[in-house]
Amino acid sequence: MNDFLALLNKWNQEDEYQKIIDCLETLSNTQTLDYTLTCQLARAYNNIADLDKPEAKGQLERAEGLLRSVAEEGAEDPLWHYRLGYALFYLDREEEALECFQKTLELDPADEDARNFVRECEKYIAAKGCSPEMYEQEDWNAVEAHLERYFGPCDNVFHEIMSPDIHVDIYIMKPTPERNYYVLSTFGMGAHRMNVPAELAEKKLERAEIIVTLPPDWKVGEGGEEWYWPIRWLKILARLPINEDGWLGWGHTIANPDDAPFAENTKLCGLILTGPQGFDQEAVCCELPGGDEVNFYQMIPLTFEEMQFKLRHDAQTLLEQFRPEQLAVVDIRRESVCSGLPEKRFAIPREELKELYQGEGPQGCIATDRIVVDGAPVGYCWRVEPDSGDEAWDSGWRFTAGDESEGYMDDPDRSGVYALNTICNYDPEIIPLLDSEPGTAWSRGEDGVFRPELYEED
Repeated sequence: MNDFLALLNKWNQEDEYQKIIDCLETLSNTQTLDYTLTCQLARAYNNIADLDKPEAKGQLERAEGLLRSVAEEGAEDPLWHYRLGYALFYLDREEEALECFQKTLELDPADEDARNFVRECEKYIAAKGCSPEMYEQEDWNAVEAHLERYFGPCDNVFHEIMSPDIHVDIYIMKPTPERNYYVLSTFGMGAHRMNVPAELAEKKLERAEIIVTLPPDWKVGEGGEEWYWPIRWLKILARLPINEDGWLGWGHTIANPDDAPFAENTKLCGLILTGPQGFDQEAVCCELPGGDEVNFYQMIPLTFEEMQFKLRHDAQTLLEQFRPEQLAVVDIRRESVCSGLPEKRFAIPREELKELYQGEGPQGCIATDRIVVDGAPVGYCWRVEPDSGDEAWDSGWRFTAGDESEGYMDDPDRSGVYALNTICNYDPEIIPLLDSEPGTAWSRGEDGVFRPELYEED
């Protein structure tokens, strides 16, 4: 039995949840699972549930049913209460989940994950008592009419079920003989006025919606990540200005965590926002009855090399490298337009990066090649206020080995933009520093200990 449990735990650590489910469900056909195995099976169903996929609800309900079948044995087990609370939380039953997590803490006061879930439950319960931001009816009609006029009639809508802040649906415009590709658009993002810098206030950039164009053979509505990631990212971008109290606009770039590809069948791993490509000029902006404007941006997926190129140069210079047809429709097999640049050989291959850090706020940072290519530990790091327009991705953190020359630092090809989690993989000892405020600097002494330093921005 111990060997069997060790195997199940090994699969769990390797994220092989389907193996656990297949094994235990098969076993349950010939014998009744005991308390331990029932809980293992429930955990697997909890872990495999992806909320952006239609099967998630059934998986979470299966986990709930399994756990309730052994409720008497689990009454004094904090893990039983935690796992039930987890299933209920993601089934949008926060009041019931809250009771479970509170019971977990009663039985195990040191469980920080349960404590975090208590806070999340309380936040969602409070949010449900409020109404999400939505367009006024006249504005709704204006945006809907704009979509139909410039992007095509809506054939289907992916409605959002849970809307704690804004209500964001995804409108689907199918290919037509004149426009042989899908157009997907957020609908509802523009109900929220973004926190645009004061110097741009006159440009009416506070409201936005985002589109993406997909080839006619794209399986819109399929659950696999190779088909779903564009919709996932439309939803992420729609809420990013709220979560970061910032804004999104033309030329902004956002990277997938750790620069990982969006799916296994593509090298694309980042996004840039542009004006709508190949549409009438008037498609860029929808004027609302009250005088506000909703700006439409197109989400263009990028390769890692293109993301790095943009950060070394600027959005316009990057976009000039593309042919118009490369911007018109997503091509998951597209080669990088910056492929002539020398490719860096990272000290830790991307596929070997582990999840070490999940902070709040923007997760981008800048690090030198001394760290990510040479594998040197962080010797000096500091945090700045992000430049205007970079607030959506830039945490403000800068990492060096501390021995780079002035000429090395002046060479933009010697640095790159990475996720904080990536740099934590190279040097986990920076993790306790990452909550430091902008204006903070840390230097590593000969004894290997980081100490604060006075930092003055140039």
